[in-house]
Amino acid sequence: MRSGHVIVFHGAGIPLEYREEPSPDPGPNEILVRVAIAGVCGTDAHRLSGDVPALPGPVCFGHEAVGVVEALGNSVTADRSGAALAPGDRVYWSPSDPCGKCWTCRVARHRALCEDLHWPAPAGRPNAAGFRELATVGPRSALYRIPEGTSFDSVIAFGCAMPTALGGFARLGPVPDDVVIQGAGPVGLASTVLASLAGAKNIIVFGDPGERLAAAKKLGATQVISVSSSTREERRELVLSLTGGRGAQAVVEAAGRVQAFPEGLDLLGINGRYLIMGLYSGSAVIPINPVLINNRNLRIIGSLGMDQEEYLRTVEIAATHGERLGFADLITHRFPLERTEDAIRAVADGLSVKAVVVP
Repeated sequence: MRSGHVIVFHGAGIPLEYREEPSPDPGPNEILVRVAIAGVCGTDAHRLSGDVPALPGPVCFGHEAVGVVEALGNSVTADRSGAALAPGDRVYWSPSDPCGKCWTCRVARHRALCEDLHWPAPAGRPNAAGFRELATVGPRSALYRIPEGTSFDSVIAFGCAMPTALGGFARLGPVPDDVVIQGAGPVGLASTVLASLAGAKNIIVFGDPGERLAAAKKLGATQVISVSSSTREERRELVLSLTGGRGAQAVVEAAGRVQAFPEGLDLLGINGRYLIMGLYSGSAVIPINPVLINNRNLRIIGSLGMDQEEYLRTVEIAATHGERLGFADLITHRFPLERTEDAIRAVADGLSVKAVVVP
């Protein structure tokens, strides 16, 4: 029987465990994948800090991954889109497996909150987590073949950030001319790409450090501003000057900091829309002025999760635009599997544009 190393999470404040586990042949509807690269997400940092509710017992995690098909169950012939699949093919997948049958999945179409999500995966058994050498992907997970000529790096550079941004922009609706993006991490940079591809004229990105802002410019931002080197009032004046005094038509919160929320509201002009994607864990209370929301006819749009088909769209965007826009260059830090905790700390500390784990 095959075996492979895995990372196991036992709880906030407890060091991650690096251990070896058996990896049996896939079941009839399963796919065994050798992980090539696992992306590190801000959610992983929130898990280590305890902001994300923990399940009882140790779990495997890592929800961004690309790899090579090692073996197929005898009932598997294609990926989720119907593309033929064979051992040796390169794939990208989401390890969570929403049931598609409960009210939350079927009616609310909010699969991230599925009542039977099976994520994170209990340790000690085959699962589709990314922080491991061999992943077993079940039939409910979104798995798509990566076409020839598209690199692993171009796909994993945005990990779950591009599907997240795609889900958010679907809820936002038509992209207007003037867009402000709060945050230059992976979700903010993915939002920059989508706003640019949609034809926005002014794409103003707030963030830090300089390396991330330089990436935003390369990906389509028309103006960037360092949050650490500017005041809230200076940022507001910049937005007003670039929008003819009207304010932004859309603001995308991808900062994950509660302080961004009242600032984002204040940047919106009449009929503006505020898309919230970064404030998804922990809890926070902050004063806001509801009169502003009322009098400017503002809309606040929460966005958690994405349709599984948006993983396919992520592959398509990487295949079409990844080389031209230099997606692979966004990966600034690589760590071996046994240093997964260091990789997550690098993300938590804002040291990387994109950090990945290479088993």
